Amino acid sequence: MDLWAGLNGDGFSSATERQSGVPRGKRRLTERAIRFLLRDWLLQHYAAAYCRSLAATRIFRRCYWIDALGSDGRSLVTAANSASIPVPSSGKGRKKGTIQQVPPALEPIVTLSRALMQESKPITLYGLLLIADGNKRKETPQAIHDSNAPNRQIHATWREAAPSLLSETGQSPAIFLLNPLGPTLFSADDLAPLYQRAVPTELCLLISHKQIADCLLAAPTIPAQATALNALLRTDRWKTLSTKPEEQEQTISGFTDLLIASLQRHFQLPIQPITFPILIGPATVEPAPYTLLFATRRQDSLNCMNDAVCLYRQRIEQESYRGVLGAEWFISQQQARQEKARQQLYQCICQQGQVQRTRRWPDLRQHLLLAQFGQFTVHDYDTSIQLLLRNGEVRCTWRQPPISSEEERTPGNDDTLVWQQ
Repeated sequence: MDLWAGLNGDGFSSATERQSGVPRGKRRLTERAIRFLLRDWLLQHYAAAYCRSLAATRIFRRCYWIDALGSDGRSLVTAANSASIPVPSSGKGRKKGTIQQVPPALEPIVTLSRALMQESKPITLYGLLLIADGNKRKETPQAIHDSNAPNRQIHATWREAAPSLLSETGQSPAIFLLNPLGPTLFSADDLAPLYQRAVPTELCLLISHKQIADCLLAAPTIPAQATALNALLRTDRWKTLSTKPEEQEQTISGFTDLLIASLQRHFQLPIQPITFPILIGPATVEPAPYTLLFATRRQDSLNCMNDAVCLYRQRIEQESYRGVLGAEWFISQQQARQEKARQQLYQCICQQGQVQRTRRWPDLRQHLLLAQFGQFTVHDYDTSIQLLLRNGEVRCTWRQPPISSEEERTPGNDDTLVWQQ
């Protein structure tokens, strides 16, 4: 099915569809709306949890959200409205204590930052949105660097702004949203400064399937395009990929694998290719024509993204049943499948533990999480090991003895598992 068919409007086809959340028949969100949905999900369900994990270390006071996906600020607001996702107003006449006036596209970041600052372990989230619109003014590197606004839009491409932004973020953690297949293809050298950061650096590369096809179609006849692909992928193996429409799925997978291979040498943890399912009709969920490549060096960040992916997929499936005849039956079936999956997870942990004789639970949990990324939350894994302990399938030698025999704990790095045969 061609997921790009109909992606020419500004969002859902009618106000009724926007209000219900379920389009009548199969509809398509616009490319802008899909990008907004992705940003909103990353911000609310990944970045929020990750900032809290950073705050828990008591080391970092701030984190940066640097968005260079390529859409302009106005289109972000338009997409937000068409996708029925509220974006706070930036009008005049605010009451005391409300958010200071900022560009509308940045207000969700400011709202989240205010919430994070009010928690028991506070951290500040700053948002920087790059706008490469071509027709508007360009900001000089010095202007980018000298601006004292913590949340702002910058009229520049990633290549133009990167040196100043990396200098500004300094020794603070940062989440980077980038589109390496934009109007000007990235090279591996454009990403190199991110690998050299000594502080937590989370990399989210949004890969458009349409842009993959466009690049591969143009490369045989445009030498500059071929050179750019070589510089990005550090190989010319992309020449073996088919450009036939009927082989599009294999082509996208092959291109993504080549890009992952070029990035993986800089990361110990495996890079995760993430699909982004969207609701296109009653009980109908299909993947958006994008792949998100997520790269991190931190286990807590990997766990946060795993949970964000898992919970989003569960939620979008449940929302697809809203307004459908017999919705309760569909939801009960979904819950039954989830319960069966948790039972299978229990058995998998038991079998893996007995075969590998893994003595540290965090090691075994990471192995399983990577093997089935986004299928279960960290809480699901911890609940399963607690149940295994309760049922006597495994014992734990605790470094710190439990306060009471009824206390239910999750084994940590200093606790030793002893598996029963």
